[in-house]
Amino acid sequence: MKRVLSSIGIGSATVDTVFPQTELVPGETVTAEVELYGGDATQEIDDIYFDLKTRLSEGDEERVITEFDIDKEIELSPGDERTVPVDIEIPPWAPLTRGGTSVWLETGLDIDWAVDPTDEDRIDIVPDEYIGALFDALDEMGFALRYAELVETPYLDDRPFAQELDFRPTDSRFTDDLDELEITLVPRSGDLRVFVEFDTVDEIADEYDMDFDEMEASLTFDRADADTIRRRLKNEIKQYS
Repeated sequence: MKRVLSSIGIGSATVDTVFPQTELVPGETVTAEVELYGGDATQEIDDIYFDLKTRLSEGDEERVITEFDIDKEIELSPGDERTVPVDIEIPPWAPLTRGGTSVWLETGLDIDWAVDPTDEDRIDIVPDEYIGALFDALDEMGFALRYAELVETPYLDDRPFAQELDFRPTDSRFTDDLDELEITLVPRSGDLRVFVEFDTVDEIADEYDMDFDEMEASLTFDRADADTIRRRLKNEIKQYS
């Protein structure tokens, strides 16, 4: 009877992935521990699989950032406890947990003739030094983050999507010229590329819901320096507004 109950998830083995820290940076590799606990009956684990996922808010469609597995056969007897170390790479395109975006790791056990036990662990993805400098520059300029979006990037082969962050000016230096800045982040090894859309103030365009008041630019920052980034953004705003 215990085997029958385990096959439908009752009294089955359980899994829990434990991270050494809750804040992770895109591009970082972290060693976590997968803790396995035996259920009421002996079970054979054929595989441990991992899905790093994201979505903008509760109820929105889930997106897979990356997925991988550990091909490791383990027999868990009742009461057994095992710990399996695993290196988890956070891809450079992992979205920041900002503007309503959430990220979590889903861990599952592949057990024949049983409902796969799973575990979900929330992760806080924080800016690296380049994006941190960008945030510092925008904050000094008086721009506040409004919300985030996940956008398709068919022009970038190395990542399935990118994160777009929408900033609204709160400082009088820019409120007369700009409605918002939309910044799409493209982190790379050794620099940060961004696509910036300048949504300028245009009463006619706003009234008729037209987009000729939107200008775009591509910028690359090869130094994680807030002052340098701020100067370049100011020059671009001056050019397009």
